[in-house]
Amino acid sequence: MASRRRRVADGVPAFAAIQGHATVTMPTSPSRSAAVMARVNPSYGPRLVAMLGLALLIGLAWFVGQVPDAHGQQVTVTPTSIVRPGGRFEESDLLLLYSGQWTQMSDARASGGGYRRSNVQGSQVVLNFPGPNVKWITSRGPDRGFARVWVDNEDKGTFDLYSPGEEFGYIREWGGMNGEMVHTIRIEVTGQRNGASANAYVDLDSLMIVGAYVAEPMRFENTDAAILYAGPWQVLGFTNSSAGTVHRTNQAGGFMQFNFNGGQVSWLTTRGPNRGIARVLVDNVWRETVDLYNPSEQAGWMIVYSSLGDGPHTLKIEVTGTRSGPSIDSFIDIDAIIANMAPTTPQPTPTQTMTPTPTVTMTPTATATVVPTITPTVAPAPPGIRDDRYFAQTAYRIDNDSFWGYYNTMGMEKTFGYPISRTFQFLGCQTQFFQRHLMQQCANGPVQTMNLLDPDLMPYNQINFSTFPAHDPAVAGGAPAPNVPNYGNAVLGHVRNVAPDVLQGVAVNFFRTFITSVPGSDPQSDPNFAAQINLQVWGFPTSGPVADPNNRSFVYERFQRGIMHFDGTSGTTQGILLADWFKSIVTGRNLPVDLAAQAQGSRFRQQYCPGAAAWLCRPAELPATDLTWAFEPQ
Repeated sequence: MASRRRRVADGVPAFAAIQGHATVTMPTSPSRSAAVMARVNPSYGPRLVAMLGLALLIGLAWFVGQVPDAHGQQVTVTPTSIVRPGGRFEESDLLLLYSGQWTQMSDARASGGGYRRSNVQGSQVVLNFPGPNVKWITSRGPDRGFARVWVDNEDKGTFDLYSPGEEFGYIREWGGMNGEMVHTIRIEVTGQRNGASANAYVDLDSLMIVGAYVAEPMRFENTDAAILYAGPWQVLGFTNSSAGTVHRTNQAGGFMQFNFNGGQVSWLTTRGPNRGIARVLVDNVWRETVDLYNPSEQAGWMIVYSSLGDGPHTLKIEVTGTRSGPSIDSFIDIDAIIANMAPTTPQPTPTQTMTPTPTVTMTPTATATVVPTITPTVAPAPPGIRDDRYFAQTAYRIDNDSFWGYYNTMGMEKTFGYPISRTFQFLGCQTQFFQRHLMQQCANGPVQTMNLLDPDLMPYNQINFSTFPAHDPAVAGGAPAPNVPNYGNAVLGHVRNVAPDVLQGVAVNFFRTFITSVPGSDPQSDPNFAAQINLQVWGFPTSGPVADPNNRSFVYERFQRGIMHFDGTSGTTQGILLADWFKSIVTGRNLPVDLAAQAQGSRFRQQYCPGAAAWLCRPAELPATDLTWAFEPQ
């Protein structure tokens, strides 16, 4: 290989082992108290409880008030009732708000094995935190640029992260703040660098809050903004529920997601004659299916997942749309979520069953015991070979000889990015995911890339708050037919017209990027070869060039197999890392909210279930597919 620069990570976090489960029935309080008591570090004083009204934010609402995003727009968010403990916040922590463009990287030298990186001017990361002191853990190196930092809107200066050698664990620290208040740190990528640096990258390894407090377990009612719902959920009144209401749906594919920190989380729900079967995931790993049918209505049914380990976790409850034989429907209710919001010493999981307090109108009915499904045991992953085909930064190897040859012939890193999966069976073909493309070989035929933007795969227009042009039938239908005379010249002429190098006086270099993707393809000497070999990389254009409505410096153009991105701040043109996002759809890991919403009906959505048969969550939807070990690093 000619080069091994900046290997972008696959974004697979390493989660702690999940242990412990119990189902208990117990009475619940009518509502969450307005004042949540906290166990406080004595050094903070008695007024820390007042911070709870300044709670940190989760989901998409991360900071209070009006804050400029990466495009200079004012973003208004609403605070929620969440209190987040301090400690270390890894780059993947869901309490960090990223704006602009950041890439997930993997490196054993980084805290937690990963970090996020950007060189796009105006990209930001924001964290609200309690306590008197905050540390930014980053890296320095030969391709780092300038970062600017604000704490509580006070400019703390611009920092040059250039160093002749790589240096992880570089710390900048700010303290002396009021420990009884919630503060904000904002780190911005300037896009600038000193003359010795090869680029302007800024890294976010982690943030540390020094002198953190500990919050008690908190109850989050079904209407709390911290709980994310996808699908057609209804809010219904329900007697004896936690706050008098529940969220309910029977729509298959609908889900609830809750992000929390600490070792235990509890799902409070209901049972009844029209309830169905739910699928539960913790940290995007299949946990069990739960049948909520009961002959009579019952509130206060609690399912507990404990011993999760310190740090951030995600609880996801999916509606399967299925039910057991006696049930008349497949409804799933969300009453409340109870979470330990700080790392705690794992406690024994409760096993006793308590009878709910009876009402004057009905006699409690004896309930059947819900037997939890045993999580399949997953053996250690087979090791990978560490040679020239192995990419240390993503921890994957190109094992298939045909894939290796195609990778080197078709432009290597520039064309494909880096491998982000093992080789596995996908829809009947040997397949490997790369950052920009899916490489396939079917029945020992030729290697080819998939049309990733086809309607069945990833026909989406918004990813991580970037807006791409939609498929334009008029543009797509204008491609020349293979049997036209001088096909190569016809292809090049069509692509040049639809994907120009100059747009409104700006050199976007779309045609040049298309025609120079594969080394050695000369449109002058052999236009037919140049056209067809580069079509393998991009396919035909399916839209014209369109500026991002939220950032006029970004111009995109859609092709059959990728999206070109012109960055006016750096003058560069390259392909979006689409296959990275498709992998997020398949695994459910690092899946942006906007992409998750668009992919609700996709047969590929969250199909990765380690330990299940063929590691597939819904095998009937993906015939001739085996995801075993597919996305486990080598």
